[in-house]
Amino acid sequence: MIFLTKAEVLEIHRLSLERFGGSPGVRDEGAFEAALVAVENRVAYEDADVLACAATYAYHLTMAHAFVDGNKRVGAAAMRVFLRVNDVWIWAKEDDLYELFMAIAAGEMRRDAAEVWLRARQKSTPE
Repeated sequence: MIFLTKAEVLEIHRLSLERFGGSPGVRDEGAFEAALVAVENRVAYEDADVLACAATYAYHLTMAHAFVDGNKRVGAAAMRVFLRVNDVWIWAKEDDLYELFMAIAAGEMRRDAAEVWLRARQKSTPE
């Protein structure tokens, strides 16, 4: 399994702000690092698969509020990049992804529910 590095997630965040706007900067370095470590911990302690890890990126990067702006966007983009580099594909409309991340941010969807959401949308090829 290929994990995202801190530098890669920072670049994802920078590109997101460049494209969609927002204020740059990391607000809480510790929360950012904890969100990244949560993914590797799931593999080490729970034998998590790629979809479980993708849900972990989505949930923890969104909920950490580590960035000044763009936390939901970085969570969504990191999840998608992580899935792609690990050759796992999901089918979801942009509106569905928006609703997923709004529900996570509002505290209406927990990490395990995000994982179920991803599993229901997994597909075998990038069609």
